[in-house]
Amino acid sequence: MKRRGITVVLGAALVALLTWQALSMDVAYVAMGPGPTQDVLTSTIDDNDVEHQIITAEVGYETTGELRLTTVRVKSRVTLAQALRYWMSNDQAVVPRNLIYPPDQTQEEITAEQEADWVESQSNAEQAALGYLGEPAELLVTGDSQGLRTDDHLLTVDDTAVTGLEQLEDYADSETTVTVERDGEEETVEDVLLSDVELEQTRRDPYGIEIDTEALDIGGPSAGLIFAIGIVDRVTEEDLVAGHEIAGTGEIDPEGNVGPIGGIQQKIAASDQEGVDLFLAPAANCSDAVTVAPDDMTIVRVETLADAVRALESFAAGGDVQTC
Repeated sequence: MKRRGITVVLGAALVALLTWQALSMDVAYVAMGPGPTQDVLTSTIDDNDVEHQIITAEVGYETTGELRLTTVRVKSRVTLAQALRYWMSNDQAVVPRNLIYPPDQTQEEITAEQEADWVESQSNAEQAALGYLGEPAELLVTGDSQGLRTDDHLLTVDDTAVTGLEQLEDYADSETTVTVERDGEEETVEDVLLSDVELEQTRRDPYGIEIDTEALDIGGPSAGLIFAIGIVDRVTEEDLVAGHEIAGTGEIDPEGNVGPIGGIQQKIAASDQEGVDLFLAPAANCSDAVTVAPDDMTIVRVETLADAVRALESFAAGGDVQTC
């Protein structure tokens, strides 16, 4: 072989080697893809083959169909070749790594935050559902102070009935006389400075609601909406799901307001794989949701729990729903 030919071959081999090395290098991105979905109205099995009924209530009704929470699967290590492939996929998203794994947090801190959000999402869902069902709000003392005890229920301030934190603004900086329910009895406590009292607005649960997620390896706040709908469906005689395959996502606050989440496109893709008929999407995520909406799936726009319940009632009856 002539010298020029040898040079070309060696050059080509070197380019190929460098290209292969570059494509094999990890990049500062992660890939988000469709994750598993879970029906919250039926049972699931944990790693020890123990059955868990996810949403139960002492006062409850059976339902038909499926109501699925949705998740995103994150691939934390991505090579350049994988990133290029995922970038061209409709089901995958490639995002900067520091958006998912902030550099100022350890993995343990990120996991703990996700777990805390997951627990809070269930508490918020229960409170939102109870509010939708008409259970009255009340104020719960969450720390011993000023003669008040943890778990006291605040009934009156200076003989005025109170049920919300906003009602206390006029009393915050002056000493007052309050009445609380303590262990089933009314107690009067004088000279209370409410600005120094830890209070939480809450609603009592007359249904015996339980959410058991021990078998689910999930974190974050985005299942709140589905948990809230599942509670309403479980404790009311009306069958909201009505034999359909329903899925959705959305963070929820105790007042029933639905907030945006990440990974909406991947969650819709996962729902499509499950044959879902209707997907409940936060209003703020609608613009992204419609870009991947399958032709045979209805994407419903929701801002509150009440919106979601009305949509399911209308869908079950064959009526119109507000879509994205």
